[in-house]
Amino acid sequence: MTKTDKRSRKTVRAIQTTLLRLLCGRRMQEIRIVDLCTEADINRTTFYLHFGGLSDVLDGLRSEIAEAIFARGTNRVIDFDAPRNPLPFLTVCTDVLASYENFGDFVRMSADADVFLTKLKNEFCEQLFRRYSDARGSETEEAKHVFRFLVAGVLDCYTGWLKTGGDVPFEEVLDTCAPLVSAGQRVLARAGRA
Repeated sequence: MTKTDKRSRKTVRAIQTTLLRLLCGRRMQEIRIVDLCTEADINRTTFYLHFGGLSDVLDGLRSEIAEAIFARGTNRVIDFDAPRNPLPFLTVCTDVLASYENFGDFVRMSADADVFLTKLKNEFCEQLFRRYSDARGSETEEAKHVFRFLVAGVLDCYTGWLKTGGDVPFEEVLDTCAPLVSAGQRVLARAGRA
């Protein structure tokens, strides 16, 4: 994505939303850019001003999700020195994901969702680990494993909840995840002191 003005942002969001919707019924390789442009009511030139191809749309979406979570949750990002209640940060994460129209349907119905979610977990884990390493001035394999475990567990709980159609209130899922994240925070704090 190259432009950041309001009109460009609206166009990018329309492209993302349309692609997520199209992926609910087709595989990525079955969607042509002309199909997406027709559905999004844009021309191909406009599409190519923002993206090089369909995979760039999903790559950009993953990065945007991770950036939005950290931007909105900056004061709630896990404190590596003093673990605290992770519920506000988990709530920010779920709010950001829910802000993308068609994201829930994409997770429930798309054959391409698992690949997207795996890459999202990896990107989010890398960003968390980078923040941890910057705060600590060092990297440890133990911390990398803890981040991978926490990110995968929380995102899997969220997507599992989406796939069930939200049979239970999501607050209950978050309440279940919070103690596990707190335990992971304590491990990271101990690893940082070692």
